[in-house]
Amino acid sequence: MQYHPVLLPAECHDMSDIRREIDHIDYTVIQLLSARFNYVKTASKFKKMLQMYKPQNVLTACWKSANNGLMRWG
Repeated sequence: MQYHPVLLPAECHDMSDIRREIDHIDYTVIQLLSARFNYVKTASKFKKMLQMYKPQNVLTACWKSANNGLMRWG
């Protein structure tokens, strides 16, 4: 999504033209931030999965289980 001005700054005749363009810019920025946020939410799911399967996390889980008597060695 890109911003496409209706009027360039030099083409604005009064404050209503300027306000209209600023509102259009704000709308575009909000739409882009919304799209970005959706990617961030999706990335957080992947990060949680990656965190869950890191070797140190697996070893920690095994160690905790062993210490709780849930695993038998030997």
